[in-house]
Amino acid sequence: MLRLKGAKPVIYLYPTSATWVSAKLALVPEWEFSAIYPVVPAKRTDTGEELEWVVDAAPNGVLKEVGSGMEMSYLYWEAETTAQGLLSPPASPQLGAVDDTSFVPNRPTLDASNSVVLEVAKMTPYLDSSLKALGLHVEARTSFITYWLPSLLKHKHVALRFLPQSAYERAAPLSVEPTPDMVGRIFMLFKGIKETELGMWSDACEQSAVQWAGVVGVDSERMNDTGLFRVIEWGGMEVV
Repeated sequence: MLRLKGAKPVIYLYPTSATWVSAKLALVPEWEFSAIYPVVPAKRTDTGEELEWVVDAAPNGVLKEVGSGMEMSYLYWEAETTAQGLLSPPASPQLGAVDDTSFVPNRPTLDASNSVVLEVAKMTPYLDSSLKALGLHVEARTSFITYWLPSLLKHKHVALRFLPQSAYERAAPLSVEPTPDMVGRIFMLFKGIKETELGMWSDACEQSAVQWAGVVGVDSERMNDTGLFRVIEWGGMEVV
């Protein structure tokens, strides 16, 4: 079974003053944790896996894990997909259907109706513009692009989409206490497109970089408002 990986989702916490923060993350059964930092135990439940980080968070984003005293810039996790729902046919077409506003980790949807196709040579400026429009600060944009660049450069053309935040939230619910003023969770799906396949992607959407903010459902101004307690996350998955 091919296991897809939700790679390097990282979670930044920016309270307005030094604050003790609990961040609880859960996963639906279609994927499971494969790496966690700082390392905390993941607990399996009837609805999937879950974990909790407890940190002292400073306004500049520096986090200190309560207990170990270790400092870090963000909370990190990765997850691999499971066989949940793949080994038997769905009970009915309705139950098996996956619409464009859903995200099922082991059955991600990436097609001409929801994606943009780019030559890889145009990828980095497009990504930078998109991530800026989505409200990611300079360090987050740089880390995002450099993390995914080796995977992108394997291809000549790439199809990509950013998930609606609501769909991503259903697949990986995140609960933070005290309650943040805003949460921005950015998750990209992408896949390489062969030259011989380009014809099948001729109807790919002509999504400008700035339009992704509306698709994802984030307010870039609030994402950068230092007067707010902000939670910012980015991650992605290569669909193969």
